Amino acid sequence: MNKNWRWLPAGIVPVVIVTATVSGSAIAQAQPQLPAKTAQELLEFVATSTDDAYSGTVEQSSDLGLPDLSMATPPGGTSSSDPTSTALELLTADHTAQVYVDGPDQASVQVLDQLAQRDVVVTQDDVWFYDSSTNEATHAVLPDRDAAKAELEATLQQKAAEYPELQNVPRTPAELAAMFLAEVDPTTEVTVDGTSRVAGRSAYELLLTPEDTATLIGSIAVAVDSETGVPLSVTVQAKGQEDPAFQAGFSAVDFSTPDAALFAFTPPADATVTEAPTAEEAKARMEAKDEPAAAGEPVVLGEGWSAIVELPAGTAGKLGVTPGSGETAGMSDIMDIKPGMDPQEVAGAQALLDQALTPVDGGNALQTSLVSVLITDDGRILAGAVGVDQLVTAAQR
Repeated sequence: MNKNWRWLPAGIVPVVIVTATVSGSAIAQAQPQLPAKTAQELLEFVATSTDDAYSGTVEQSSDLGLPDLSMATPPGGTSSSDPTSTALELLTADHTAQVYVDGPDQASVQVLDQLAQRDVVVTQDDVWFYDSSTNEATHAVLPDRDAAKAELEATLQQKAAEYPELQNVPRTPAELAAMFLAEVDPTTEVTVDGTSRVAGRSAYELLLTPEDTATLIGSIAVAVDSETGVPLSVTVQAKGQEDPAFQAGFSAVDFSTPDAALFAFTPPADATVTEAPTAEEAKARMEAKDEPAAAGEPVVLGEGWSAIVELPAGTAGKLGVTPGSGETAGMSDIMDIKPGMDPQEVAGAQALLDQALTPVDGGNALQTSLVSVLITDDGRILAGAVGVDQLVTAAQR
C-alpha cells in the first residue's frame, strides 16, 4: 500500500508527526451530528486545510507487548546520554506533552515527565533538545532549506524528463485523494466510520482496515476535525488485541497562533550543550567507522501492509549493532556505547531489552504487537508489520 501523505498541507505535517510520536488517547465524547462525507471527500478536506497554527495538550498510550522502560529509570525519565533507552522508553511508556505549532517552520514540544521535562524546539534554522532531569542540551543546525528545495526541484525536473509519466502527477486535492484511494483499494478498505468528539471538538472518523491477512495491523483510525480538517487523533489497533496498540491525540487544542517566544530557546547557563554533527559530518563519521561496508541497497520484499524492508549485510555494524551468534544480545552488543553514558541506566535498559529480544534461526528478533525486527548474524536488518517467522523466512530466501 502506498501510504505517502506528502500532499498534506505543510502546516498539518507537524501535528501528524507529533501525535504519532509523543501523543496518546484522546478524550472521546458523544457522537456529533455532521454532514455526511465520503472517504474521498474527507481526504480532500484534509488536503485543503489551511490551519497551520495551533497549540494543545497531546497524550500517548502504548500497548505493544514490550516492558515499560519507565519502570527501570529514575524519576524524570531516561538520560539523554542514552539514546536507545530514551527511544524505547518513549515507545513503551505513556506520555503527556504540550505542543505549539506556527506554520511548517516552527514547532515546540514539551514532554512532561514525572519530575522533569524534555523540550524539543524546531525553527527554520535549527533544532534544540533539552532534558531538565540531566540538564543536558543538544543543538543541531538544519541544512539551508532554500538550497535543499532548489536541489529537490532540480532532481524532480530531471526525473520528469527521464520518465514522462511523472508529468501527469495529480495536482488538485480531489485528484490526489482519488489516486490515494485507487492505490490502496486492493489491500485496504477506506471508510468514514461515523463521527466523534476529540478534545471537545467534533470530528469525522477515517478508518483504514487492511485486507492483508499477513499483517499485524488490524486497523488505523484517524479523527479529522470537522471545522479545520486537521487530524486530531490516531488509533492503531493490532490484530488479536482488544486494547489499542497505540493511541495518539489531543486532549485540548486551540487554533490561535502561539506566542512567538515559545519558539526561542536558550539553554540554562550551567547546562551541558552538545553540538550535533551536520549531515555531511555524520555521513563522514559513518563512512569512517571500522565496520563492514553495507553491500547493496535496501530492498522491499512483498507489497502492501505485509511488505518487509531489508537493509543489506553490514548495515547492523554501521548502526552500532554487532551481529550475534544466535544468542540474545545485551545492550552493549546491539548499540554503540559512547563515553558519558550512565552505566547504571544502560544496564537497566539492557536487562529489559534482553527480555524483549528472542534468539531465532539466523539472528535475534524483537516482536511487538505491531511490528517485528530481525537482526541477522551477517549484519542484515529486516523489519515489517508482520510476524518474526515471516522475517526469518524472508531472510533465508
